[in-house]
Amino acid sequence: METIPVDSCVQGQETVALPDLWRRRTQLSSDEMAVMYDLVRGALRPYHPLELQSLREDKEELVAQFIYAKVFRLEPGRARSTASADSAPSNNYALCAYFRRYLIDCLRSASHQHNVSIETEGIGQEVDEHTYTLGDPIQSELIQYGLDEYRVRLLAQRFIGELDRHEKIVLAGSFGRYRGLRGGLSGVAAQYGVPSYHYRALKLGVVLKKSARPEDFAATKIGRWITEEVGIAIATENRAAISLVLNLLGAESSEHTSLC
Repeated sequence: METIPVDSCVQGQETVALPDLWRRRTQLSSDEMAVMYDLVRGALRPYHPLELQSLREDKEELVAQFIYAKVFRLEPGRARSTASADSAPSNNYALCAYFRRYLIDCLRSASHQHNVSIETEGIGQEVDEHTYTLGDPIQSELIQYGLDEYRVRLLAQRFIGELDRHEKIVLAGSFGRYRGLRGGLSGVAAQYGVPSYHYRALKLGVVLKKSARPEDFAATKIGRWITEEVGIAIATENRAAISLVLNLLGAESSEHTSLC
């Protein structure tokens, strides 16, 4: 029976390589630039801020422009030695916030190009209000469901607290701090003596059958938690929010699960 990790369908996992590459982004080798390009594209794939709806270019084009101008700092007239080591995004959420600020700049520029006063027409105020209300990528998505990061993290802590030891290990090996260890989830399970780890992973919802549909994920332990406790229906249109919730669950697993 072929299975795939659930987060291969729902992107957004943090990566430790991002901050280092970002700090050196004006002196990267060609291979490192390719890695950085893929990391940024992967981080932004599940993120769909409201500003995208108001710009003419499609998302792929805007992401490419963002990487060219703001990540690699290749825009005309900018010295490539001006990268700040202090401003490196520490995770994918921060990177999404950088991208959103870029989109806001694009909106302002587009308004001027069309000879519309961004101040007198109220466009600037509207953008600023969006920036205040939806100032980070987590809030901009979760607010649509009556949620915020603090609330989801509390629910995640409660959910993790109700898992048994084996389930906590499976979660930590899939979403948490032990993801990516040598041998993958099977290696973590073997090291910490988790019997029938694959069955447990399916029931928990950290892996899915390749043919799985949204209702299959909704029937898992994590899926029921997202639906019943967090209050987000397992549906394609809610994919971005579910991605954020899963990332917050992974973050809390890293914070509150120790296998040592």
